Amino acid sequence: MVRNTPLKKYIAIFAGAYLAMMIIVAVVLTLLDLEGNAGLSMGMLIGSAMAAGHYFLRDQQRLPTASEKTWLISLSYLASIVVSLVFVAVIAVLEPEGVAGMWVMVQAQSTVFLIVMVLVSLVCLLVLWMAYGFLLKRQFLAMQKKAAAESAKQR
Repeated sequence: MVRNTPLKKYIAIFAGAYLAMMIIVAVVLTLLDLEGNAGLSMGMLIGSAMAAGHYFLRDQQRLPTASEKTWLISLSYLASIVVSLVFVAVIAVLEPEGVAGMWVMVQAQSTVFLIVMVLVSLVCLLVLWMAYGFLLKRQFLAMQKKAAAESAKQR
């Protein structure tokens, strides 16, 4: 029987990786005068989940149980929301005019904004589910293959 592992460490890794990626992407987009898109956000989610998953696999030497996977997905989603809100708050302090303009647009199109946010949330949950499921399983199999190759090499 596998005991559920405390997940605070892995959620902290996810949040740290997500924040670092957000800062890097923001700096690069600003320096190159480019606009961001949803693909960047999904890439940041996948990358952050893969970083947290990597450390989980390295520490536990197994895939997360169904319960752990559910918690990883849920807590990573909540962490991404918190990190995003903190990031927007910092941007609001640094450039209040831009955030004020966005707030006016959100108020004018509140129903559309709500629908879009629900759809984006569902997509984010799906991306996290895939990252902590299919992609993490592939990473685990690759780690096992590498360990087997190193073991055979030592013989």
